[in-house]
Amino acid sequence: MSNLLKSKFLLGVMTVAIMFVGAVAVATTASADCTVTPTVKVGSTGVNVQCVQTIVGATADGSFGPLTKAAVMAWQSGHNLTADGVVGPMTATAMNSGSTSANLPAGCQTGDLFSGTTGLSCSGGSSNLPAGCQTGDLFSGTTGLSCSGGSTPSTPSNTGPLVGTDGTISDINQLSSFNNEEVGDGANDVKVMGFDLVTSNDGDVAVKSIKLTFDGADSSGSTRVADYLDSVKILMGSTEVGVADMSDFNKDSTGVYSKTITLSGAVLRADTTTKFYVAVDAVSNLDSGDIATTADNWEVGINNIRYEDGSGVVTTESDLMPAAIEYNSTGDGVNISFVSYSTSADTELKISLNSTPVAQVVKVSATADSVSPLVILKGKLKLEGTSDVLLDSFPILFTTTESDLVEVTPTVYLTLGTEEFSESVTGGASTETVAFDNLDYTIDAGSTVNFTVSVDLNDIQSSTFDEGTTLKAELTTTLRDGASFVAENAQGDALVDATEKTGSALGEVQTFRSTGINVVLVGTTADVAKGLTTAPDVGTYTITFDVTAFGADMYIDGTKPTLTGEDSTTLTINDPGTSTQTAVITSPTGATMTGTVDTTSRFLVTEGETERFTITSIVTPTVTGGLTAVSLTSLAYDDADIDLVDATNIEYTTNLTQFITSYKNLVLTN
Repeated sequence: MSNLLKSKFLLGVMTVAIMFVGAVAVATTASADCTVTPTVKVGSTGVNVQCVQTIVGATADGSFGPLTKAAVMAWQSGHNLTADGVVGPMTATAMNSGSTSANLPAGCQTGDLFSGTTGLSCSGGSSNLPAGCQTGDLFSGTTGLSCSGGSTPSTPSNTGPLVGTDGTISDINQLSSFNNEEVGDGANDVKVMGFDLVTSNDGDVAVKSIKLTFDGADSSGSTRVADYLDSVKILMGSTEVGVADMSDFNKDSTGVYSKTITLSGAVLRADTTTKFYVAVDAVSNLDSGDIATTADNWEVGINNIRYEDGSGVVTTESDLMPAAIEYNSTGDGVNISFVSYSTSADTELKISLNSTPVAQVVKVSATADSVSPLVILKGKLKLEGTSDVLLDSFPILFTTTESDLVEVTPTVYLTLGTEEFSESVTGGASTETVAFDNLDYTIDAGSTVNFTVSVDLNDIQSSTFDEGTTLKAELTTTLRDGASFVAENAQGDALVDATEKTGSALGEVQTFRSTGINVVLVGTTADVAKGLTTAPDVGTYTITFDVTAFGADMYIDGTKPTLTGEDSTTLTINDPGTSTQTAVITSPTGATMTGTVDTTSRFLVTEGETERFTITSIVTPTVTGGLTAVSLTSLAYDDADIDLVDATNIEYTTNLTQFITSYKNLVLTN
């Protein structure tokens, strides 16, 4: 027992006597400052229980449990009372008796040397031991407690007796982070208000109740609180200490709902700060119920807090209440926003590319259809918020240079995660939207799902599927926001256009040929040679790339690249004024050259082989200087060893947008 408890319950001189009834040891105590009020039994708590525990020698923790009951039964047996473990009127009278014999061991009267029932000395040699203990015992035979009396808790807890008699709540502070919280359809344990209770250092207090008020005066929909909430809880930290159904709230003539919620186990130790929260459970039909617009606003406030100190004094506190959480005649309180499920779940389905194939030339057979689908678009679907989403229809726009999509592909595929879906192409136009529907695919909240779009390819035929035909696949913002994109949240509500679905996935152009080249950038350089006082700077720019031939041997234009794009390899000078340029193409890998150098020359790239080429361009400003770069915009080639200048040849333009040097500042006059 703590010193504080001793000072309260043992102000008088206390004596303890031990007697035996059969083999049971019994402790008898009395105190000049302790009065028992019946009835006290298992489940009782408080000061009255402490008084009983002090008299019977049990640990005075203020909670009447099995050990206290055993000690009471032993005491009753030693005093010729019915040993039922209940402190009723007769037992209480005996405990409160002021007779001298009440302070003596069982069976002893004033002047006796030995007990007439136990034969023990009436001097009470074991009177300072707990009930059921004798000198030398480690544990009580009746209560099971340590005979050393060391079982009293040494650290404060939120249950048990209140220490001190003058404890108060000295301050109440709002937790401002809880304001205008959104409560959605079927949401549980949503914290809508938070506050700190600060206690003085004068003693512990027990919070007995909190009166809450809900006011729907600002609601644009229903003014019945039960249309929005099922229940409300009071939490002390993470522990629920009070709960009430909204049906139990009282409604006044102005439509305001109030209830005093009784708390249990809400003991606040002296000189501490404890966080409390008001949490609510919403009804499960807010979307189809009473929300008039996108949200309905209510207020929740505290009218008062009632607490008890260690002396039993109960105080109703409202003066310390911050205006932001106190409810009064002006209708103050913390705002609550009742919203649709999708709004509260903060759902957003983000669409983006994910390592999609770059623009390229794809080899296609001239004699047989493809045996495996070609991936032409890769993306991902990232779902934010707390709601799962059911994806039922996913549209993709296909665009080709042929007159009819079915001439290029008969079947298209969509893969979501590990699940694959397919649709047949019916044809009709060069631009066609294919909707993959009846997907019934669930995207879990907070997850990311990768998707791919792929196509089967027909064989190239001059009448329907020409060399150089292109195809691309896209999920545009228009399709995303259209009726063919069907996605619903966990409540079955469609995601709202452009607010809950964002982003797009736009694929690159794929070019199909049975014979041709693929060109891959290796790197670029840009250097400046400063001119003399009256001379301009000279820029040297290089573009290096690899060329791979497929389907046949290919010949790459080896003449000087021009700026006109007329039937030969073309360069573009990106500058602010007029410049002169000389350029040459060479092969670091030593590709075989035929024809006349610089006029009809071409380089051989053998089928299945790769050769490297470098274009070097010398640029000199003639009118004005400025930032200047050089880019490759087309590369002339053919499958015949012929003069490529002024001849019918092929211009390679796929994926050349990245074939540009860095910019350098060229000065006209230094």
